[in-house]
Amino acid sequence: MPVHVFNVGDVLAAADVNNWLAPIAGVKSANQVINSTTTFVNDADMRFSVAANSLYEFHVYLRYSTPNGADWKSSFTVPAGASAHFSRYGLNASGTFVGGDDFTDASTVTSQGLGAGTQQSANFFGWVVTAGTAGNLIFQWAQNTSNAGNTTLYQNSYLTGRRIG
Repeated sequence: MPVHVFNVGDVLAAADVNNWLAPIAGVKSANQVINSTTTFVNDADMRFSVAANSLYEFHVYLRYSTPNGADWKSSFTVPAGASAHFSRYGLNASGTFVGGDDFTDASTVTSQGLGAGTQQSANFFGWVVTAGTAGNLIFQWAQNTSNAGNTTLYQNSYLTGRRIG
């Protein structure tokens, strides 16, 4: 999965610009609310397609709120044969600011809730490498403990990426 090398005089095709130069993004178009569930939601907005046999870096900026006791959990889903590693920067389930831990797409990352309507933010930075199957990198989220109160993922939260290999 080497990075494409352009030579002086090459004409850039639209596919070259789209695959190697333009950032890709999935932006939350409206607030989304869930309650009484710990089942991960594959977010409809915070996703982007990845090519087979490729390497991407990604970043998530997350604005959310969740009731005390419900807390928040998140993860990622990747295409078959792919793997992802990432770090989360934000409050953990104990309410302590953390960052730099190495998680994988199989990890469930929990964050403390500060009360419904109290907006918090978190950032995720990582990479995903694909094997022979193309597909989507998808941000997943849910309540960590089922609670009838509203857990909200706010509009304009986003997942961005860039192909690097």
